Amino acid sequence: MKHQHGLITLGLFVLAAGAIFISGCGGSSGSTATTPPLPAPQIQNINSSTTPTSPVGLPIEINGSSFQSAPGKVTFTQGSISVDVAPATSAWSDTGIVADVPSGNGTTNFTVPGTVNVTVTTSEGTSNAVAVNLVATLTFKPSAMGWSTTMALPKPMTGLRAVAVPGSSSNSAFAIVTGGYDGSTNTTTVWANSLNQDGTVGDTTNTTWTTIATNPLPTTLAHHAMAEADDTNSLVSVGKRFIYVIGGQVNSTDAGGTNNVYVASVDSTVGTVGTWTTLTNTLPQPLLGMSATVHNGYLYVAGGVTTNGVPVSSIYSAQVNSDGTLGTWATATNTLPTPRAFGTMFVFGGIIYYINGDPNSSIPPNNQGVGDTFVYYASALRGAVGTWVQNGSSTIHDRAKGVLFTAYGQVISGEGVYTGSVGSGEMETSTINANNTGNLALNSWTGLTGSLGQSPKANVYNAAGFTSPLVSSTNAPRFLILGGQALTGTTGPGGALSNTVYYNNKP
Repeated sequence: MKHQHGLITLGLFVLAAGAIFISGCGGSSGSTATTPPLPAPQIQNINSSTTPTSPVGLPIEINGSSFQSAPGKVTFTQGSISVDVAPATSAWSDTGIVADVPSGNGTTNFTVPGTVNVTVTTSEGTSNAVAVNLVATLTFKPSAMGWSTTMALPKPMTGLRAVAVPGSSSNSAFAIVTGGYDGSTNTTTVWANSLNQDGTVGDTTNTTWTTIATNPLPTTLAHHAMAEADDTNSLVSVGKRFIYVIGGQVNSTDAGGTNNVYVASVDSTVGTVGTWTTLTNTLPQPLLGMSATVHNGYLYVAGGVTTNGVPVSSIYSAQVNSDGTLGTWATATNTLPTPRAFGTMFVFGGIIYYINGDPNSSIPPNNQGVGDTFVYYASALRGAVGTWVQNGSSTIHDRAKGVLFTAYGQVISGEGVYTGSVGSGEMETSTINANNTGNLALNSWTGLTGSLGQSPKANVYNAAGFTSPLVSSTNAPRFLILGGQALTGTTGPGGALSNTVYYNNKP
């Protein structure tokens, strides 16, 4: 896929007038008889990650020094295949470059999965090489999905959150569930289980979800946000895994949330959760009902509800440090166009997307309340967020408090509260439009029908959901929906709590 670089220029700027112009990569040296030579380029990291990964066709962020102010070239090498890429001026600065990963040299494609070495060349020489792991992009049809259930949660819960944590091998991963409302109170619950390639959880050893009794959450929480950092999406050490619990409602009667951020390590070999640490870098304001994700070394948090029950348009970001702690939170100048909470968010190819969400005030988090159909997108580069644009294609349903799945350029929005009869709009799907033609960063949405088995007929809101990092034997992604509360309409407290865990068993 190839994004227009106009979407990813934030943070990439041309140096002040008087900077030395590079006449191509083979131009004259940056030194004269009276000025010392400029230093050679140096790559510090790629994608602000310890073990950077990327599909072909997507942009990577090359961070370093002495790249100069005008574009040179970026070279991708795998064995005897070498490809030069000349990024646009808007995608090049002295400390950062954005370049699309080529598929090959036009005659021979890179081997995927595989590794390419990346170098930067300017008039002062060629940089050190940094390896990028190429990962396959698989094609699947959401309309071919089928659903089943796997090991249920230990008890019904709504307002819970969950993340998938990659294991120490390519065929191992773990599901971690935190917090939630059990019908009478918010909880400190932490549950863990192994993930299987077919989308199920548990095995002959893990016959039930493991309750992490020794390391529960430091306080009761529901309607918080969760995110996961590892060496492929941040600068943490190789093999390390960290999970974050961000903000959330402490007591079930609270109108707003907290600004606390907790972090714990996860053992990548067995999935055990370590001691929770309260980070000194708290959120700039107390929130609940926000969305969060880690992308290229930064944790992004968007939207949410303040202590007085009013939704916000705030966007925050913080760099993930090597030990799992967070840097200082940055408050984005470019906020969401309208305040909202309980929407969904993801980042793909340097673009951050915010989908749906509830713009209304003073609706209790456990109650039903519809959102809107808006989809927004902006650039996301090194923690900086560009100007938000309303996508030319809106979702079919005005969804809030739902789940979102992304895989290989496919996007699935589902569950939650929406206008219409229960089950009529349980899931819908779209795709990334790499070229953003017609202001469609996301293409038109298509409904997935429960009667055809394309959606699970869960009919819940405030559930947890995630995409498994494992791929099935049929080379298809697996999505999980955990818990939630029965959808009964568009207002009021809703129905019974659920402990059911759904997963797609097809394709």
